[in-house]
Amino acid sequence: MNSLPGRWWQFLRERHEPLGISLMVAAFFAANTVMAWPADGREPPDWARLVAGYALIWLCFLHMRLFDEVKDYAVDREFNPERPLARGLIGLGEFGVGTLLCILTEGVIAAFLGWGVFVSYVFLLCFTLLMRMEFFVGDWMRPKLELYAITHTFSASMLGLLIHAVATGRQPAQADGAFLAVALGNWFVFNVFEFGRKTFGRDEEREGVESYSNRLSPAGAVALLGVNVAAAYALLWVGATARFTAGCAGLLLYPAVIAALTMVAGLYYIAVPDKSGAKIYRRTVTFYLLAYHAAIFVGWYGVN
Repeated sequence: MNSLPGRWWQFLRERHEPLGISLMVAAFFAANTVMAWPADGREPPDWARLVAGYALIWLCFLHMRLFDEVKDYAVDREFNPERPLARGLIGLGEFGVGTLLCILTEGVIAAFLGWGVFVSYVFLLCFTLLMRMEFFVGDWMRPKLELYAITHTFSASMLGLLIHAVATGRQPAQADGAFLAVALGNWFVFNVFEFGRKTFGRDEEREGVESYSNRLSPAGAVALLGVNVAAAYALLWVGATARFTAGCAGLLLYPAVIAALTMVAGLYYIAVPDKSGAKIYRRTVTFYLLAYHAAIFVGWYGVN
């Protein structure tokens, strides 16, 4: 475990679980790709381009995870000393080199995929660098948990535009209204996950650690999540109906089922706001992040 690959593999297992992340990125990439490529009536991208695009998005999620680890280092040393960076599994200098190599690899892939992808990637990279610096107002914004979350999860919309560029070769400014609605919907989908994962049972709350359940009460936390579930679905409806004028009931049905299951779990958590209810709620929200985009892809396949 002291070897370089062993330490980084342990880090991934703890903080960026490879299988789960790979499945989530696959669903996210597939949903955004199929909603992007009918825009100009061309044939879909070839498999080599899709594989390279998937690798690019996977690495972008990784570099954002790496940024978060460094950004939260001081807090983790006090409240989460068991985390890899806080306990010294990987030194800060080595961590910085790993992050730089990740970003350089992304840049090479983006350049290989063409100008539209490279431009989209540069926009995303600049935004994630601002996230890393907490938009230069970290001390002011950090206590405002909801604002902090939604400013960071907007990166999901920019990732959608990067996938659009992979699928079409077009820059973000050339995306049509239908896909822009889908890309904006990504923001709310990731808000659902962000709000859900920091919601706990009354017996799980820790002093000095903020949570939505503590700030808003279980009912308030679920209501906040419900607004984002509804917004994500509404934007999908706008994008899908604009894209598939011949009818898209099948495409909209499956995501609606996933959204409904998430809200049922929220209602259960309100009724049982202890550790068991909160655990079911968090697991359902994690499932939502994977299943919602998978449902879009399955629904698109039915439409086509």
